[in-house]
Amino acid sequence: MKEIELNNPEVKEILDNFLQWFKSIDTNLIKLKGVPDTDEYYTGEEYFEEVNKPDHVGFPEDSYGQDLTDIEATPIEWRDKIRKLDEDLKAALGSPTCAVKMYYPSNGFMGWHNNWNCPGYNILFSHTDNGKGFFRYKNPTTNETFTIPDKPGWTAKVGYYGSFEEHDKENVYWHCARAYEDRLTLGFVIPDENMWEMMIEDISEK
Repeated sequence: MKEIELNNPEVKEILDNFLQWFKSIDTNLIKLKGVPDTDEYYTGEEYFEEVNKPDHVGFPEDSYGQDLTDIEATPIEWRDKIRKLDEDLKAALGSPTCAVKMYYPSNGFMGWHNNWNCPGYNILFSHTDNGKGFFRYKNPTTNETFTIPDKPGWTAKVGYYGSFEEHDKENVYWHCARAYEDRLTLGFVIPDENMWEMMIEDISEK
């Protein structure tokens, strides 16, 4: 996973409009899943060793936050605004539907996982006001841990998550995330590499 420049003014406007709406709502109405992890266990090395097994399901097994697309976790009156984000980004980028719209409260996290049950090329947009959060991953070849700190405002990251069949190959991608303030992440899974590359170009263009 690597960071790219988010230069496209149309994409920036779409993201900022969604953020403005999000800041206007009462986040206490979101039914959060999980519990806070103040010891940072689920994004640490001990937990990684626990879940780094061939039978890992792929999706995160432990987290604290909520996907805004979960219709049982958010008020029905939010549906139109959430759908409009998909429509606007699709018009701007030719993108598929945003796979996840994850809200992390302070002390929110997504524990180590590898998404090998949902492989593909990825684009992540993340936002924090003050840059108090991070994305962490393992180098698939060396198993070395790297942490990408958040920056204030929107950031964009791109990468590839390998499939279950690639378990013994270099493309299985272990990663996790943590928030020390409210954090939004919008995630896309793109099956086609050419479409993914075109989306990256569109996001980066001024």
